[in-house]
Amino acid sequence: MCYRLWKGIVPLLLFPIILTGCLFGPEKKESAPIDPPPKNMEKEEEDSSDSSKDDSAAKHKDELELYFMTDAGYVVPYTMNVPKVEGIAKEAMEYMVKGGPAESDLPEGFSGILPEGTQINGLDIKDGTATVDFSKQFLDYKKEMEEKILSAVTWTLTGFDSVKEVDIRVDGQALEAMPKGKTPAQGMTRNGGINLELAKGTQASHSMPVTLYFLGQTQDNTVYYVPVTRMINSQKNVAKAVINELAKGPEHGSPLVSALTEAIKVNSVKIKGDTATADFSKELLQYSDDKKASRNALHAIVLSLTENTAAKKVKITVEGKSDLEDQGGDNFEKPVTRPERINPAEM
Repeated sequence: MCYRLWKGIVPLLLFPIILTGCLFGPEKKESAPIDPPPKNMEKEEEDSSDSSKDDSAAKHKDELELYFMTDAGYVVPYTMNVPKVEGIAKEAMEYMVKGGPAESDLPEGFSGILPEGTQINGLDIKDGTATVDFSKQFLDYKKEMEEKILSAVTWTLTGFDSVKEVDIRVDGQALEAMPKGKTPAQGMTRNGGINLELAKGTQASHSMPVTLYFLGQTQDNTVYYVPVTRMINSQKNVAKAVINELAKGPEHGSPLVSALTEAIKVNSVKIKGDTATADFSKELLQYSDDKKASRNALHAIVLSLTENTAAKKVKITVEGKSDLEDQGGDNFEKPVTRPERINPAEM
């Protein structure tokens, strides 16, 4: 499938220049020869048979965006193909248990985030609320993991169209708050953020959250998107604030990087209907000699704007011009929609 994680051998600080992995659309396929020689016919038939088996298997799989822990300490989405079953949301929780069925298929440095041995007693979705009932092992966690666990559960379940908020039960009893840090465990939504950080100089009483998509890399050079919710001083133009914070990059000392740089100026960001239009300075095209944009930068813009606003599509322009291409050859002249899944596994 497309939308792959990408592996390379370059340092993380260099990959905004060369990353060309597919995230937003189908890969371009080369045309086959018009009259291929028949000597490989038998091999082609075998390949065709294998392909048919793969297609059949794919029909019995569901694509789920699940949230896992990385060895860098971040909660990160990772999309997997899992067996198609009744109660797919319950299966999603099972795949997030440490030592569970997903563990052997995760990238290096990723691991299950729910405490080992946790059972999912049940999961009910009604009127936009998902109520998940865990076994008592769910409460066997370290205090510093409390908010990470809750955000992973919340962001995974609210990834389903039918879920807007999440309530937690343990062995049938409503859990009002987690026992170690007293974090509320009822009525949880994405408004609570993920991988929280506080911007320097922010006044807590006059702040607002913005969720930004930065880039991380595993020890085996797998590059992935990381959502980070940053508390900043309240501003009227949320969309422009998002892009400004994205350009500032991760907090000092973070292992993450931004695909945008502070040299890129944000001329304007406007929302009209379901479309956000973001106009940048020519520095957005600094990633190649032929004046093309970084694919990472364009994707990070789309992910961040659609996460924080009502926009479903994003139009990106440079000094008012929309004839924009990334270094992989994809055209961004028309508004781009947010991908359904983030950080998909190679299929």
